[in-house]
Amino acid sequence: MGESQPFNIANFLHWLHSELHDLDIQWPVLLLAVFIPLLLIYARNDIRVRRLRIISDFIASYPTTRDQDPARAGVPSDRPGSNPALEFVTSKYLSDLREPDDQPIRLGSEGLIKEIEKRMRSSRIIGNAGDLRLFLSALGFMVICYFGFGSLLKALETGLQVAGVDGAPICGATTTCCPPNAFLGQIRIIGTLAFAGAFIAAIRQFIRSLAVFDLSAYTIIWQTAEIFASVAIVIFLYVAFTDPTRLLGTLGTGDDGTRDCTHISWVWLALAPLLGLAPQSATKFLLIKMQSVISWIKMDDDRFYPVTRVTPLDVLDGIDYATRFRLEECGIYDVQNLATYNPIQLHIESPYGIYQTIDWVGQAQLCNMLGLPKYLMLKQLNIRTVLDLERAIDYGGREATPTERAGPDEFDKIYAGVLFAVTADARKIGELGGLNAFIIRNEPTSSPAPGDRPSASAPPPIQAATVDEYFTWACRTITENPATTKACVEHLIGWIADDLHVRRLRRIWQEMSDDLGNRSKRLDNGPAVPAPPIVS
Repeated sequence: MGESQPFNIANFLHWLHSELHDLDIQWPVLLLAVFIPLLLIYARNDIRVRRLRIISDFIASYPTTRDQDPARAGVPSDRPGSNPALEFVTSKYLSDLREPDDQPIRLGSEGLIKEIEKRMRSSRIIGNAGDLRLFLSALGFMVICYFGFGSLLKALETGLQVAGVDGAPICGATTTCCPPNAFLGQIRIIGTLAFAGAFIAAIRQFIRSLAVFDLSAYTIIWQTAEIFASVAIVIFLYVAFTDPTRLLGTLGTGDDGTRDCTHISWVWLALAPLLGLAPQSATKFLLIKMQSVISWIKMDDDRFYPVTRVTPLDVLDGIDYATRFRLEECGIYDVQNLATYNPIQLHIESPYGIYQTIDWVGQAQLCNMLGLPKYLMLKQLNIRTVLDLERAIDYGGREATPTERAGPDEFDKIYAGVLFAVTADARKIGELGGLNAFIIRNEPTSSPAPGDRPSASAPPPIQAATVDEYFTWACRTITENPATTKACVEHLIGWIADDLHVRRLRRIWQEMSDDLGNRSKRLDNGPAVPAPPIVS
């Protein structure tokens, strides 16, 4: 813009258009790079609104989870009796929609429902308080996507061949006969393929973050750095090992230093996007495998790998292969992850009902505490969840009589036989670790008379035993005295079922049971028949 021309909008737009035209901007690629972050922000806000509506419906259906009396909830009187599991989920979706001095999670059920409706109406598809921060954090991502997609389009136009070197010879060690930019063209193609793989990995991570409402500025910056690191690492590897197939053939004979100026090895055409998909995983895998070669790296104790396998989700009732992958989108990869997950949060963030998620979490907790073999055995004895086992051994309601709360003693022995059963994993642990547990017997209460010799057949007070012998002794110890068997078994259940995630599940179960009412506890035989009138 010249100084003699007066400033106006038309002149400014004309100058801006000419400057942008000189920059040779690829507008479709630029629009795609900007559109991706905007689409993520839109999806994040849409997910928030839908899940807030589910939370509102849940509170309306089960108000006891919000309006619980502190005394009935068993918490101090100066604290609200609402369920912390529900408060956490509610706060997660309202945290960046409320003012700093707002505390909507402390409201009652009716007040919170109105507050959620108010926040949903005020929430915009794009333009909330946190959206600008997300968009600004995505500037680096947009820049990398712009240059990456632009380079990818050029590479596809040439059929992934090095441009401008058609018919170039295979050069010797000096590589003076290669065109000036031949190797640079190869690096660009390799970097572009690595970008394609890293971009797919980033999109997958964004989708997983959206599934659990965890898309933040950190997530976007992290994936931007991952894309950059992936491209750089793959380029460095390509420079070091340009042709892996030829490298394997020249290990014993030496490398003659020749280089093909026109083609890229098919190995790298497949390997570059794969390395871009998981650069950290590939690096960690390489370091783990090198531990056995490099002596100064601290070694892992891998003796117990056969007995420390991860328990898959599809061993539980109701979880098939497709459901397992859907749960993995929520960050739940094995039984332990599901056992510690908030069932209300899982219901909100997945298409599964609240009763279904509670049942899955209860099954996972029982399997996680006892191990897969004992869990499957208890299923044959009509025990599916941790709460089933607790009620079978120590059942009692708030209104039950002392006799009813005690429960039959016979079930204590039945389930103690499974709880103290020796498993193949226990035998394997003893074998791999060379472990022989000690059997400790009580000393006799009276000393032998002077001159009496102890019986040669009497077992020693402390004896190293095999795994089978030790488990048999443990089960016999708690069941040989009928007066203490029940207390011992209930003591065992008391500590294995006292984890925080079990207590959370127990409270959710009890509060939802209160909302269902007393009529849900037992099926009536029929409607009450009114008594006939008395005729005088």
